[in-house]
Amino acid sequence: MYGIRQSKLDPFYDTIVKALHAGWSKSQTVKEIYAQGYAGSRSRAFEHLVKIEEKEKQSFMEQPYKRTMTETIKYKTGSAGKEKDYITREGVFRYLWMGTALTEHHREYIYGKYPEVMRIHACIRDFRTIFERKNVPLLHLFIEKYQREQIKALNSFAKGLKRDIDAVENAVAYRYSNGFVEGTNSRLKMIKRTMYGRCGKQLLEAKLRFMKTTLNG
Repeated sequence: MYGIRQSKLDPFYDTIVKALHAGWSKSQTVKEIYAQGYAGSRSRAFEHLVKIEEKEKQSFMEQPYKRTMTETIKYKTGSAGKEKDYITREGVFRYLWMGTALTEHHREYIYGKYPEVMRIHACIRDFRTIFERKNVPLLHLFIEKYQREQIKALNSFAKGLKRDIDAVENAVAYRYSNGFVEGTNSRLKMIKRTMYGRCGKQLLEAKLRFMKTTLNG
């Protein structure tokens, strides 16, 4: 029906729910819907999985920690040798931002030697909770808490939220986003940069029109 917009992920709803109840991780589930024909972005797919978790009141299985290509190369050829156990900075970032599982040994070592990481992780969880619950009062409690934080980066982040409080409140309260517009602008600028001085106006216009047709399709 005209006026009703279907998400690219709607056709894969049954697949996602089955994966959720079967104990799959989010990464496994996203790979499966790509295999079945999904053509959208990974970030949109992961956001959709979070919404399904809320609807089904069940969580996907944690993704086990896996070494990246860089970590694997270091593990095999580095001077430390195979007898050493380690985790890279990238691995810690993936744990903080994406919820990638760490071994108990890794977690105890990191929190014991770098206690700031525990507070940073708590800050990330608190901030995500605000958006998951769409709770504006929680936002103000978050700012009040972290603008007194001794870690300078967290303190600065909280103060930045306070300066732009109107925009941040709207982002929390509503599901609307200017992400599509910003993404389109970025693509336009990328085409402009890559073709600067190498084509005429007619070819540049043709490429921009082609991009518009691709996005609408």
